[in-house]
Amino acid sequence: MAGNDTRKADGSKHKALDPPGFEETFLTEKLGPEFDELIGANPSFLKALLTAKRAAKSDISVLIIGESGTGKEILARAIQQTSGRKNKPLVDVNCAAIPDSLIESELFGYEKGAFTGARTEGRKGYFDEAHEGTILLDEIGDSSLSVQAKLLRVLESGVFKRVGGTKNVKVDVRIISSTNQDLAGLIELKKFREDLFFRLNTFTIPLPPLRERSEDIPLLVDYFLKQSGSREKQKYRFSPAALKILDAYHWPGNIRELKGVVSYAVNMTQLPVIDPGSLPNFLFSGLDATQYRESVVAPGTSAAYNLAESVRDLERKLIGEVLTIAANKSEAIKMLGISRRTFYLKLKEYGLG
Repeated sequence: MAGNDTRKADGSKHKALDPPGFEETFLTEKLGPEFDELIGANPSFLKALLTAKRAAKSDISVLIIGESGTGKEILARAIQQTSGRKNKPLVDVNCAAIPDSLIESELFGYEKGAFTGARTEGRKGYFDEAHEGTILLDEIGDSSLSVQAKLLRVLESGVFKRVGGTKNVKVDVRIISSTNQDLAGLIELKKFREDLFFRLNTFTIPLPPLRERSEDIPLLVDYFLKQSGSREKQKYRFSPAALKILDAYHWPGNIRELKGVVSYAVNMTQLPVIDPGSLPNFLFSGLDATQYRESVVAPGTSAAYNLAESVRDLERKLIGEVLTIAANKSEAIKMLGISRRTFYLKLKEYGLG
């Protein structure tokens, strides 16, 4: 996710990582407003955006690869909005969310009487809805081999048959697919068709995970804070100490998880400056004492924070908050993930009983 006014930031620092001429080409080729929701300055991320813009110019199939939460759907929308089909439908299909028994009829539709419970008049599918437009097959790696065979036929000829039908249906659809899986590995396991992979893999765009583009965290935080601030008519910012906590975390949920953390912090804080005490507890679970201190104390300063007191303050605040939302103490113990004995010792220690 990279706004036009932030993409060029710190580009010179990463010159050695870019392909020859990449930075110069990027600086002279603007991405356009369609990419404004994609925030970042990381070279690999910027290269993905530039690749996407170039892919948008034709009807070539595009495969977006990236972990969950990296912005695959947003990038797909940007490609569609930059393409010649921008005024035509964009149909988003989450292949992982549709049961295997239904996905074929959802994609291609069905004729009347095709199966028990089918509509008497039949039904058109997602490919019909996307005619002359674009279809996004999200999590394509979760589709069955039988569905993959039909997808291959559509890619090759633009033709398919409805479930229970005998007539060919011709459509004009551009296909963008995405996955968080290793399709090459699925091919070896005989779970994904190699011929379909080659058709989808014509133009591949890898999106890096957030842990590989930590320099983008402040940009993303600022973007999400502006969204929150506009809703609540309040300007927020993260303290340097809070940003260091975010930088030390590994972000398995990527940008989606970061957005949730920012939303949580905005709701927890009572001040415009968000400090570590307003961050969710799980961000601290992977830090040992040294890492915690390095995260919240600026280099070269004396004890800007007392580690023991900081931990106590956070613990006291967290337990107090859980007590206000839990239905009873048993639920509070479960939410905190500690033993009953430890729970009652903490209540006594902090005077929360």
